[in-house]
Amino acid sequence: MNLRINLTLICFICSIIGLVLIYLAAINLQPIKVELSEISFDLIGRSVTSEGKIVYKKVHSAGHLFLTLEARRSKIQVPIFAGLMNKLREKGITEENFSVGDKLVIAGLVSEYRGQLQIIPRKVEDIRLNHVS
Repeated sequence: MNLRINLTLICFICSIIGLVLIYLAAINLQPIKVELSEISFDLIGRSVTSEGKIVYKKVHSAGHLFLTLEARRSKIQVPIFAGLMNKLREKGITEENFSVGDKLVIAGLVSEYRGQLQIIPRKVEDIRLNHVS
């Protein structure tokens, strides 16, 4: 009987610890708002939200869209991969909607590709485009 109580107590404690870890992971997934100039290699793997002006745009034949954002002399790459571009197209947003000079608010994971920092959006809601008139 005593062994059963001990095992039940251990299971309960493990469950509580697991729930706490899930909660902490969920908090970490919430994007933090940062300026482009504040994005560094220390933020790799973190979810961020930032904004800048589109200064470069390249449409890849495989359906990807590669953008570079700039704000206060800081630049970062924003690859929008084909899977996400397909979801954007379903919402009526195509490559033509992205123009050099437009302001883009982007959320996503900070990563590194060939020594360059990137923000990789994961869902349609991570991309907010403001056309400049």
